[in-house]
Amino acid sequence: MSKRDGRSLLSTVNTVPTSTMLTLGLRPTQARRIIQVRRVLPLIEDRRTPCLDARKLWERIGKPHTRFRNWAEHYIRPMMARPGTNAEICAFEKKDRPGKPSKEYTLSRDVAANLAMMANTFEGEYIRAYFLDMEDLAHRLMLHLSVRITAIVETDALVTHMFRRRAGDDAKAGRIAKSSVCSVATEREKLLKEVVCDVLTGRSTGYWRETFRRGLRDVLGTEDAKLYAKCYETARAAVESGLIRDQAALRKFLMPSYGSRIDPARYRQAA
Repeated sequence: MSKRDGRSLLSTVNTVPTSTMLTLGLRPTQARRIIQVRRVLPLIEDRRTPCLDARKLWERIGKPHTRFRNWAEHYIRPMMARPGTNAEICAFEKKDRPGKPSKEYTLSRDVAANLAMMANTFEGEYIRAYFLDMEDLAHRLMLHLSVRITAIVETDALVTHMFRRRAGDDAKAGRIAKSSVCSVATEREKLLKEVVCDVLTGRSTGYWRETFRRGLRDVLGTEDAKLYAKCYETARAAVESGLIRDQAALRKFLMPSYGSRIDPARYRQAA
């Protein structure tokens, strides 16, 4: 059995796509700003090791002081003289054209952020807004992923185990071929998820993929993901109990509590 680790559901603030940001409730302007800036100033765990190109940062914040050399002399060189900051800046010479080599720098994430904050330009203000956006995104993403990874993936593992075990029992009893255990278990798992999707949204899993080019669980916002997790676990427990033996019975069992609780129209409007 392949291990379920939630890899397909994982996103970080540095990789989350625009569509997910909008699903999480960020404004389109915030999403655009994050996409534009995070290539230059990503959020990274090691905030003090030089790794970011100072020239690219200078270009992103509007080329203050007109020339890179002037800006570096005014801001970066004084930072290099500070005992607490000098290790976070790496200076080196680069010769990519005839003449005198240019002085270049790599900066730690913290130094780059401080320099961006000091820029008295429109672009500098844009960077400041970006940091607030990223803080907002990190908070929303943390809440969202706790539902998707902790609840949904745990149920995924239980569902897979249940259907593999049952298919194995069917093979031992001669009801199915031993070679078809995996395919039968996978098909039964797909049918259970299809029922959950249909009950909650009134639409098939295929509709969500065709309309949004992603599966239902990759489209849902945090509150609807919580609802999906509850419905999915209820469906699993009902089938595990042995009281529910087919799709029709499962659908009838789930409808009173979960029927049409998620409106696809809301996601079409946000797409």
